[in-house]
Amino acid sequence: MTGKRKGELMMVICGVLWSMSGITMKYINWSPLLIVGGRGIFSAVIIYISMRMSGYRLKVTGKSLGIAFLTFMNLVCFVSANKYTTAANAIVLQYTAPVFVLIVTAFILKRRLRSFEIVTVFAAMFGIVLFFMDQVSGNGLFGNILAVTSGFFMGIMYALTGEIRDDGERISGLVLGHTALALICVPIGIFLTEPSEITLIPILLVVFLGVVQMGIPYSLYGRATALISGVEVSLISMIEPILNPIWVALIYGEIPGSRALTGAVLIIGAVIAYTIIDAKHPLPSGNGTEIQ
Repeated sequence: MTGKRKGELMMVICGVLWSMSGITMKYINWSPLLIVGGRGIFSAVIIYISMRMSGYRLKVTGKSLGIAFLTFMNLVCFVSANKYTTAANAIVLQYTAPVFVLIVTAFILKRRLRSFEIVTVFAAMFGIVLFFMDQVSGNGLFGNILAVTSGFFMGIMYALTGEIRDDGERISGLVLGHTALALICVPIGIFLTEPSEITLIPILLVVFLGVVQMGIPYSLYGRATALISGVEVSLISMIEPILNPIWVALIYGEIPGSRALTGAVLIIGAVIAYTIIDAKHPLPSGNGTEIQ
């Protein structure tokens, strides 16, 4: 098997494993903070071991701490969103991240957006509006806000990691972020969770989330990015927002409304189209907004 095929296979495995978050978290009746913190204990260990096996040492720098903060905020918002809205809404709205990269590029980095990038932003934003029209009150609205916030932090993280050329520094940020989740969220989450809910089955599911759903795929992701292009990584990773709601619908019968489904098609379609067109018409080196 060629290196390219190995990289593609690794990303397929990543997408499938990442997509397991919805069905697993819906079953755990804990505070979202305890879930994300407990998962962080195991994912931090797995990612650190993978980093050391690749020959990198832990680096604590301004950039790695920036990635750590963005990782922390992204995952806290995403896991919380899964508790307050449908898994489909949470994952699709999180995948608005590339749109936020474009917005940051335009308003902070002062780069003029190309026409297809402007279309991408407006199409995705209209898709977001449809999600909020589908759930205009209660927990669903709050969950949608958390999911979009997660996408915002993920988008800023993409923009930052695109500026980092040191792989060890980038992976160190992930290790530090997941470690922070464990150290900060577990104590708070325990306080917010009923003691009677902390039983063997939820604990095993959190271990599964940390090792299988997060730790292993992040380790594979780090290797895949060295074998295939960022465009291929982005496109193959779209398996996650497609499979995640399918698993939840099959197991829990949780099906988004018609507006949310239309919004999902708009958002995912806009991101895929943007990725393909951007690959065909790249900006000169140093001006890109490649999604990794």
